[in-house]
Amino acid sequence: MLEVKQMKKKLMLIFGLLIILVNIATGLESIPELDIVLMNHDPDPAGPGTYFDVRFKIINDGVAAAEDVVVELVPEYPFSLDLNEDSRRDIGDLPAYGKSRNVIVVKYKVRVDETAVEGENPLKIRYKLGNSDWITEEFDISVQTLDATVSIESVESIPEIIKPGEPAQVRIKLKNMADSVMNDVSLKFDLGLSTISIPATSTQISYFDEIPFAPLHSATEKKIRRLNPGQEVIFSYDIIAYADAEPRVYKIPLQVKYYDELEADYTKNDVVGLIVGSKPEITINIDETTLNSDKQSGNVIIKFINKGFTDVKFLNAMLEDTEEYDIVSNNEVYLGNLDSDDYETAEFEIFVNQNKEDSSEKSINLPLKIEYKDANNDEYEEIIELDLHLYSPEKLGQGNGNNIMLFAVIGAVLIGAVYFYRRRKKKTKNKK
Repeated sequence: MLEVKQMKKKLMLIFGLLIILVNIATGLESIPELDIVLMNHDPDPAGPGTYFDVRFKIINDGVAAAEDVVVELVPEYPFSLDLNEDSRRDIGDLPAYGKSRNVIVVKYKVRVDETAVEGENPLKIRYKLGNSDWITEEFDISVQTLDATVSIESVESIPEIIKPGEPAQVRIKLKNMADSVMNDVSLKFDLGLSTISIPATSTQISYFDEIPFAPLHSATEKKIRRLNPGQEVIFSYDIIAYADAEPRVYKIPLQVKYYDELEADYTKNDVVGLIVGSKPEITINIDETTLNSDKQSGNVIIKFINKGFTDVKFLNAMLEDTEEYDIVSNNEVYLGNLDSDDYETAEFEIFVNQNKEDSSEKSINLPLKIEYKDANNDEYEEIIELDLHLYSPEKLGQGNGNNIMLFAVIGAVLIGAVYFYRRRKKKTKNKK
C-alpha cells in the first residue's frame, strides 16, 4: 500500500514537470528572434579618407512579431558617420518568420579617417526591442588604400648642365600620394643598368658605357623606413661625369620599391634625363688685315677658335656698320659647325672713313655679332667688340721696303747714265 502511494507521488511530480516544460516551450516560441547580417559595403575595400555605404539586413527569425525595433550604428575610430546621417533608426514592428516583411535593410554613409590603419577594422551596430537592453554586434570592414602610389615629384641636377669630368649632385623628390603609410621605400639611381634588360645584340660593357656617370662618395640605392601619407622625401646622389663624355642628354633608369600596410609590395620603373655639356668657349680675334693708316680700303680676316668641350653648330657672324667705316663686301658670313679645339676664319672688306691728310695711326672698333648653338641645341647670341689698329707703313715695315726699292731704282738709273756717258765719250775720242 505504501509503495502504491509513493508511486502516485512520483507520477504526479513527473506530470507537473511536463506541464511546466510545455508552458516554457510555449513561451519561448512566442519570443521574437532578431538577427543582424552585414550585406555589403561599397566600395570594398574602403579607402582611408573616403566614404563608403554600408548595408545591414535585420531579420526576425522568431514565430512572434518583434515590436518597437530600434537600430543604431555606433561608429568608433577610424569610422565616423556622415553629418547628414542619423545613427538611430526606428524600424517599428517586424513581423514573425514565415510572414511577409520580416526582413528590413538599413543603409549608412560612413567616413574612414585619413590615418586609418589598413586591414580589418570593426564597425559596431546595436538594436533593441521596446524597453529591453541594447544588444551590440561587430562587423569587420576592410580598409585599404585605393591607390598605393609613391610618385617621383621632381628631379634636380646641380649644376643643371654637367661638364665632362666635373662632379654634380642629383636630388630626387618622392611623395606618398596614398592615404596610408608606405614602408621600406627605396630608390635606386641605376647607373649600372641593373634594373633593365640588356638587348641580346649588346654586351654588358658596351651598354654600361652608354651612361657616362659614376657614383661619388655614396651608393646608388637609398632607403627610408616609413613615408607617411602626403609626406615628401629627397634622396641626394653625388656623381661625376666621365672626362670624355659627349655633350648630350642621357637617360638614367630609376626604380622605386615600397610596401603598403598590408605588406603588399610595389615596384615602379622610370627614367630621368641628365644633360652633359658646357657653354661654348669661342675666342675671336683679328688674324690679318691689309689696312694701314695710309690705306683706307682693304680686307680684315677674323679668326674663330673653339676652346671649349662642346662643339658649336650653325655659327653665323655679322659685321655691323659704324661711322668709322663702310662694309664693301657682304657683312654676313656663315661658318657652320666649329668642332672643339678647331678654328674657322671669316673675311670682310671694308673702307675706312678718314681724310686723306689724316694719315696718323689710330684704332677703329669692329662690332661683330655672332649666333650659334651648342651640342644640345641651346641658342647663343653675342656681340663682340674688336679693336682694329691701323699702324703706319713704316711701323709695319712697309715704308722701309719702299725706300730700298726707290734707292735701287735710282742707283740703277745712275749706273746706266754713267755707263752711257763713258761710252759716248769714248766714241768721240775715236773720231778725232
